[in-house]
Amino acid sequence: FRVVGRYEPAQIRVLGGQPVTMAGGDYYDVFTLPDNTLVLLVGDASGHGMKAAMSIMIMHTLVRMIRTKQYQDTAAFVSEINGQLSEQTIVNDEGGFITLLYAILSPDSGELQWTSAGHPPPMLQDFTNNEIRPLGDHSCGGLPLAVSSSAEYETYVSILPPDMRLALYTDGLEEAFPENRGGSHTQFGADGIKKVLHKTRSLAIEDVMQSLFDTSNAFTEGSGRHDDTSIVILERITNSSLVKK
Repeated sequence: FRVVGRYEPAQIRVLGGQPVTMAGGDYYDVFTLPDNTLVLLVGDASGHGMKAAMSIMIMHTLVRMIRTKQYQDTAAFVSEINGQLSEQTIVNDEGGFITLLYAILSPDSGELQWTSAGHPPPMLQDFTNNEIRPLGDHSCGGLPLAVSSSAEYETYVSILPPDMRLALYTDGLEEAFPENRGGSHTQFGADGIKKVLHKTRSLAIEDVMQSLFDTSNAFTEGSGRHDDTSIVILERITNSSLVKK
């Protein structure tokens, strides 16, 4: 397995059209547990600026504190994080919340357990059959974190194929749109992500990442992405002939 991750903050435009970079409210992390399973997660705090950044700092601290506990599934971990975040006023003040996608991969079996708290599901590119699809739909996600301390979450299990790429991302990627189209907000969307993954099939994983950012930014026609954007790409290739053009 290979993995790359990248984050870019949102930009807003002020008087004179000058871009201003906001403090970020996105988060991604990848680490291994004592049993050698691999954890991948991406998160997105509502809003922009210092409050969003501090909310993410609190979640990062909690994840690092409890990550070594022996949870049987990802839903239990997300529930634990949610319960603690629900007590943090700086997170839920004025309706604030955090979306989270938390996944645990067993490298030997290729089994991926994942839980969504209001977050887009991972996007799988299966080189075996040329299929690109999300691992679930938006109904697979529970409530965002810090909305309700009693929220319930589900664990989903997916078996990753031998040759594949898996993209985890925040909604800043999907929701990129051009400002000046007569008031309509045509988004980059899941279709835009799929097109980039298909086009970059034969490229190195680092170039796939670069293309996702470049193409979604170009889609905005100069207005830039209005939300923080984080992407984590996991790749496994056992048969290189499958990814040739």
